[in-house]
Amino acid sequence: MLVSCLCRLVGLHIARVASRPLFENPSGASGPGAPISYHLMSEGGLLPHCADAGLQLTESHVRAAYGRGDLCVAAFDGDYLVGYQWFAFGPTPHIDGVWVDFNTSVRYGYKQFVRPEYRGRHIAAGLSTHCDRTCVQRGCLRTVSFIDLENDASWRATSRLGSRAVGYAGYVSLFGLFFAFRTAGARVCGFRFYVPIRSQSSGRFASSAEMRSFTTD
Repeated sequence: MLVSCLCRLVGLHIARVASRPLFENPSGASGPGAPISYHLMSEGGLLPHCADAGLQLTESHVRAAYGRGDLCVAAFDGDYLVGYQWFAFGPTPHIDGVWVDFNTSVRYGYKQFVRPEYRGRHIAAGLSTHCDRTCVQRGCLRTVSFIDLENDASWRATSRLGSRAVGYAGYVSLFGLFFAFRTAGARVCGFRFYVPIRSQSSGRFASSAEMRSFTTD
């Protein structure tokens, strides 16, 4: 806890980068209790759920994610949406203007959420694996995600699916300066944190090919 507080104080963020091969025949099984079903959601199907504050979904995030080509898997108990996870195939926003990038053969899993009363039923495993086959068909070989060092629960859940720590990545953001770093294992799958450079002529953010790298290897 003390280390985490010190890291936040100096603007230091460090995460474990986890990866596993994608499953062509995922089980999608949940834990004990009533059966949970998993569905690949369309934008139109997901937007009405933004009205439920308990899901921590906003219309702006949903529209932006689908605009980038991201996928969303949702878990349902009957007609009740109890959890979801997003999957990206290209540069993806993180927080505070920081983005995540990775190799084109990799799928990136992010923003996984399960309602508190449904946790402990391995719903996260079903969310993580449900669209594996779809992603394999799109040419992805592995999935990658990052987990904060102090988030032991997420690490245990990820490990149960066969994920392994391939390296570490992080960044320092302080007084308007940004400096990213990663280990060799993270570099193999192309995982990095970065800040996009806004084109002064057009006002748009530069494409991934135009990004200036802030990563030290």
